[in-house]
Amino acid sequence: MHNRIISSHRLLFYTLFCAYICTGILSVLPGASLPLLAQHTHVPLDVAGFSFTLSAFGFTVGVLIAGAFTGKLNSKYLLMIGLALMSLAGIFIPWTPSFAVLIVSQFTKGMGFGFIDVSINTVATLVFADTLGETLNNIHSSYGVGALVGPLLLSVALQFLNDALWAYLFGVVIGVVTIMLLAGQVVPALPQRNDRRQEQNPSVTRGIFRQSLLWFMALQIALYVGAEIGFGNWIVTAVSKSAAVTLVFAAPAATVFFVGLTLGRVLGAQVLRRKMLSENQLLLVSIFGGTISGVAVAAFTVQIVISFVASALVGLFYCPLFPGIMAIASRWFVHALGIVSSVMLVSTGAAGMILPALMGVLIPSIGVNWVMVIPAAACLLIAIPLILAIRQQGHTLHLQSDLHTIEPASSTTHTL
Repeated sequence: MHNRIISSHRLLFYTLFCAYICTGILSVLPGASLPLLAQHTHVPLDVAGFSFTLSAFGFTVGVLIAGAFTGKLNSKYLLMIGLALMSLAGIFIPWTPSFAVLIVSQFTKGMGFGFIDVSINTVATLVFADTLGETLNNIHSSYGVGALVGPLLLSVALQFLNDALWAYLFGVVIGVVTIMLLAGQVVPALPQRNDRRQEQNPSVTRGIFRQSLLWFMALQIALYVGAEIGFGNWIVTAVSKSAAVTLVFAAPAATVFFVGLTLGRVLGAQVLRRKMLSENQLLLVSIFGGTISGVAVAAFTVQIVISFVASALVGLFYCPLFPGIMAIASRWFVHALGIVSSVMLVSTGAAGMILPALMGVLIPSIGVNWVMVIPAAACLLIAIPLILAIRQQGHTLHLQSDLHTIEPASSTTHTL
């Protein structure tokens, strides 16, 4: 029986791995192929960039819907819905000559991403609670694998087939296969009893929203996602414009970024497993390393080799931030996982709507070099809510320790 459980958990882990590979491919391709999409839909580049805003808005809507159904529908089905939405959008995005259809497809893709993020975090928390930080780093590294493969597929498709559609179809196929793998697996669901208690006692929910720690965590994750999406969506365009090279030669800038992101999450999991650094220490190292590397990219976009190396370092340092922040929040608020996941991921959707669109608007006025400083600044700002959250956690644990110390003493006095 024990071996069967381990085997089923391993299969589930690899299925989640495949889900994020699909997500990585289909999420990064619109950014890497943005000049082609703008040309194909007959709109300027800055207008095409607003499709990222619709994608982020779709992500927010998807997170809200998935969060509302987390306690009512098994997360397996939410994940299957998310993969289906992303796969459907992945067909229409490179195919349509209509800008209206493009932004609807981007909205659909973002909505699917929201379903996927909520469901995967919920499943991982329920199944891999004992090794959550390490497991989330490993699972999220598969997103980097997909995001790494995506630009390479785009370069190959453009070089040999002269059509970006084939790169998107590769991600679609992985999404369909993952849905088929999920269909036959048993995935645990959140206990229904907790949701009924929260419905009967609305003050529980209000109490969660009043906790400053939740909002510190939400601000951290929002700044990180804004930095990652902003960097990943615009690095290819920045290198192409600054170095005056074609999209085929600039696309590897996104590839090396996601190489660093993938390797970094694997390394981050090992660092936590071997207890070389605590989660908080790893996050602080990542913030300052990501900031310095991001500034280097902005300063040397005209130098292809330097910008490629710096982009890889940005990915390497960014890697532990998302899974690390999510793991800490999930453990701290495990009694209200659906609510907290929704708050955290809605904040990422808001950041994803604002930052990439802002970068696109600012390119004509301040240039791509200064625009690429924005993700580095967002990364640095993560340190502020992180430090405040660490202090808040320590204060709360200290109060809980004092409470447990006082209770036995009070009981003894009453007995006497």
